[in-house]
Amino acid sequence: MPPLSEAATRQRPLDPEAFARYAVRDPREVLQLLNTVVEKRLLLSAFIDHDESFITLAIAATDDGALIIDACPDDARNARAGNAAQLVCTTRLDNVKLQFALQAPARITYDGKPALRAAFPESVLRLQRREYYRLPTPQTDPIVCVITHAAGDGRRHEVRVRILDISGGGLAILIPPRELEFVAGAEFNDCVLRLPDGDPLAVRLKVRNLFEVEKANGVKVQRAGCEFIGLSNQATARIQRYMFKLERDRRMRDER
Repeated sequence: MPPLSEAATRQRPLDPEAFARYAVRDPREVLQLLNTVVEKRLLLSAFIDHDESFITLAIAATDDGALIIDACPDDARNARAGNAAQLVCTTRLDNVKLQFALQAPARITYDGKPALRAAFPESVLRLQRREYYRLPTPQTDPIVCVITHAAGDGRRHEVRVRILDISGGGLAILIPPRELEFVAGAEFNDCVLRLPDGDPLAVRLKVRNLFEVEKANGVKVQRAGCEFIGLSNQATARIQRYMFKLERDRRMRDER
């Protein structure tokens, strides 16, 4: 699979497993959130069956455990949405990101116009910006992650990779040119994140995307976007403290 562009990567939905701790599952809360989306007529970015592209939709109403969604003006895309196994929808409500999956939407007519009907989602991801936004790490004193893996010779090797940015859900790393192969979907279960404060932090990583970036000097490098797998609450709090420190230091520099 060819590397994705960074712009395309940023538009992809979040992995619900990586952000499961932010999922709203109580049916009453889910209904309340969806009713608010309807009342505010918020637009949805709907990704069809894990496609990289999305269509823009809006929920017209909630109806007896189902959502009625205004059809897309593009007939071809509307037909694809109506035949999809799943639509992953994202929107923003009062600066909070919402994401939910709609299973097997059906094409219907609502108020005399084409529409889609789908059962309520079982859960809704609700994330504030501080919980998933990415912060670049310092270039002068970069943090690293040590990945231990089994090489072809049967021995276990440690590979140090530089972290380019970090969030509560994962990190982006600079791919080493030869030491370790990175492919989308690969999992590294024996990793150590070395933050400047405290002991090394054991983490598990899953490669979600790969893309090429060009540095200021014109040199092109590969970077990988990785998600944390099964991150504990304690580890999450530690990473968030580090991110708060990064943000505070950045603001102090800007004020000088």
